Amino acid sequence: MDPVLKRWLFEQWVGDRKDAAELAKNHAYLLASFDHPEAVKQLVGEGNVHMSTDEEFEESSRMVREMNLKTDNLLKQQKDKQGVRRKRRTLKE
Repeated sequence: MDPVLKRWLFEQWVGDRKDAAELAKNHAYLLASFDHPEAVKQLVGEGNVHMSTDEEFEESSRMVREMNLKTDNLLKQQKDKQGVRRKRRTLKE
């Protein structure tokens, strides 16, 4: 199968899954709105929005960079410990 076509089909499949999940979520909101309309308004409305400051964003970015560096260092250490593994081949006589 053509790799471009395969990628396009995958993207379409993911989009379909997202649409189905969004439909299920909206259906759950609809059903819940009969029993708990205030809770649904809080979930759907502006009650769940967090505005971050520049300082919070910079702190989050710094933490992500640190975690990436730690992960890279751990991967390098593991790779150095493992070394190169070579498969033994048997000679045919």
